[in-house]
This record gives sequence, C-alpha cells and structure tokens, in this order.
Amino acid sequence: MTSIRTQLRKPDGLRSYLFSVGGGSLFAIHSECEFYNPAKDIWLPFASTLERRSRAGVVALNRFLFAVGGYNGTKDMSSGEYYEPLSNTWWPITNMGTKRSCLGATAINGLIYVAGGYDGASCLNSVERYDPLVSTWSSLPAMETRRRYCRLAAYDGCLYAVGGYDGTNYQSSMERLDPREGKWYNMPSMINRRSSCGIATLDNMLYVVGGNDGSLCISTHEVVEADGYLYAIGGNDGSSSLNTVERYDAHSNKWLLISSMMLRRSSVGAAALECSNLEATIVPKVNVDMQ
Repeated sequence: MTSIRTQLRKPDGLRSYLFSVGGGSLFAIHSECEFYNPAKDIWLPFASTLERRSRAGVVALNRFLFAVGGYNGTKDMSSGEYYEPLSNTWWPITNMGTKRSCLGATAINGLIYVAGGYDGASCLNSVERYDPLVSTWSSLPAMETRRRYCRLAAYDGCLYAVGGYDGTNYQSSMERLDPREGKWYNMPSMINRRSSCGIATLDNMLYVVGGNDGSLCISTHEVVEADGYLYAIGGNDGSSSLNTVERYDAHSNKWLLISSMMLRRSSVGAAALECSNLEATIVPKVNVDMQ
C-alpha cells in the first residue's frame, strides 16, 4: 500500500552489501566471488558460482542474487543460477531460450529481464523475461537495435537499453520498453558512443559511466547503486583487468577510491543486496570449506 499514512520500513539488522561475481583476468575466467561491506570498507569471499562466468548478467531480486548467461572460456552460455545468502549456496535455474554473453540484465516487479548480447555467432536484439515463481523464461518484443555489450536499467517500471555494439558500429543510442505496453521507443542518444559501460539509477536520474567507443577505452566497469552512492567495480582500463573500486557521491560530485577487490576482474557482474550480518554467516562457512 502507498499513501500518506504508510511508510517504507527496512527490517532491523539488514544492510546493503555489494556482490562481485565472476569476470576474467589475463587468460582466466573466474567462478570465485566476493562481497563488500560498505560499513567496514572490506571485501571478503563467498561461495563460487556453479559455472565460471565472464560477461554475465547479475541481478539482485527478492533477497537472492541471480547470474545468467556469460562466457565460460569455451562457449557462450544460456544457463543461470541463483545465490542464497543464508546458506551461502548457488542453485541452478532454468536455461534461457538463447545463449547470451555480453548481455544487459535488470529486474522489475519481481521479474528478471535480459536483452541483447552475443550468442557465439551474432549480436542479438532479442529480449527474454524470467519469472522465479514458476521458473520459466518467456520472449518479449525485440529491441530496434542489435546490442552486444549493452546495458539494461530499470526506472519507473520501464526498461532502458543503452549503448553496445551492433556488429559494425559502437552505439550511443538508447531505447525504452514499457513491459505493460510491449513496444520499444527510441530515446535521446548519449553524447558519446559506449559499449561495456556501467549503468545505474540514482536520485531519479540514469547514470552511464565509462565504456569503450571503438577507439578509446574510457575505463570499462560495472556500476551499482547502494545506499545513495554509485560504486564502479573492477573492469578494464584498456591494458589490464582492474581490482580497484570507486564510490561516487552525487552531492559532492566526487569519486573516491575505496578498498580494492581481492581479484582483478574485467567483464565482472555485480549487484547490491540487502542482507543480515554476512560476516557471521558466510565467512565461517567459507573458511571451513577451504580447509
């Protein structure tokens, strides 16, 4: 219910954590994962994914973390899995209808949406939606533009597909889908062409950060919003994979370096999830499993 007599309340003990999933460095594709506690400015490991995943879509939904598609070092994948913090365990989900790496992914109203990507042969403009309640994928209207290394964001009940590479050109274009209407509309283009950029919503605005315009790497990374800040995580600076992390404060309009991840990760997937004390539940189990 939403009215002047209601107020959104967060259960006591919940706090926002950042989760970094998969990615690659040098010639390795990671299954190792780690999480960040903003209150303590520290990164710690949690359970590895069932499959190695780089260029995957990572989404937080209903207190769970979902990782779908990606590249495992040999092939582009249609598989997916979800992570349960209370048990520190990954579980498989139903495969997508199409193999996708370099895809855009986000969630709206309890459903996960994926768009574009690469199937091992061509850039995609197709779109799929996953309903975790019935564990099924369904097809949605395709985007106007084929987009590999695109980004997908959710705002006010709509999807925004931004940038990417169509197989010939790097894109500055953006299009919007209202799932209730079922049609994509072209939106104003960005100032710069960008693939592999980071995207997040903050204070009723859509932020697009970094990327590659085909001639210059503007620092590619994943961007996540948590507790009113933007976090730019890992990525590639044009010559090497990064483990550095920066936090953006919109009020001061400044970026600040914070603690780095344990591993260098380009094409990393990341999301923010509200959880209870992860250090008390995850870290002891991880240490036992490693012994």
